[in-house]
Amino acid sequence: MKKIIIVRHGQTNANVEGRTQGHIDTPLNDLGLLQAKKTGEFIKTNFSISESWSSDLIRTQTTAKNIFKNYKTTNLIREMSFGDWENNLFKDIAKKSPELVKEYENATDEFKAPDGESFGDLFDRAKEFIKYLDFNSEKEVLIVSHGGFMRVLLTSLLNLPKENLLNFHFENCSITEILVNKNKSHTSKYKESERKISSNIGLIIKRVNYTDHLNN
Repeated sequence: MKKIIIVRHGQTNANVEGRTQGHIDTPLNDLGLLQAKKTGEFIKTNFSISESWSSDLIRTQTTAKNIFKNYKTTNLIREMSFGDWENNLFKDIAKKSPELVKEYENATDEFKAPDGESFGDLFDRAKEFIKYLDFNSEKEVLIVSHGGFMRVLLTSLLNLPKENLLNFHFENCSITEILVNKNKSHTSKYKESERKISSNIGLIIKRVNYTDHLNN
């Protein structure tokens, strides 16, 4: 694999309203559809995608279809489940549960929305998904996912401390590009029984949260 291209889904009305989505299925709005088309045009022009993964939710699948039609879906790369918080305005949640929201914003190990997932759950899902990525292949791989999960995925891929997920932010239909360098030392944190990045492979971030293509 020469490159890993990670794209956040296009805009939804819930994004505009500040509504928590999580696992609920929300479609792209008109702007989101336009963003997905522009992202597809940019990626088709600048990359040679031969493998694609999408979260199984509608907003990611619609985005993926505009980029590379032959994609596989998995619930491993869904957004965090917010349980009882889903489909609620975040500002209302913050009024009702200020301490729990503070834990969420600081990505603490203790955070878990009522009947939802923890950040530990997301890291477990990221670890399972990474097993599907062949770092010795020359394929350019597309991953279409969600902002929250992408923060965890990048932290996991780069073997950063978990708290570093707070250093990442992704706009709708932003592009994040990771290069696979087979001559650079890279230490894996995954067990021998799991697919891991070999010691002679390093991952290099070429761009994060790139959105210039959306302004054309």
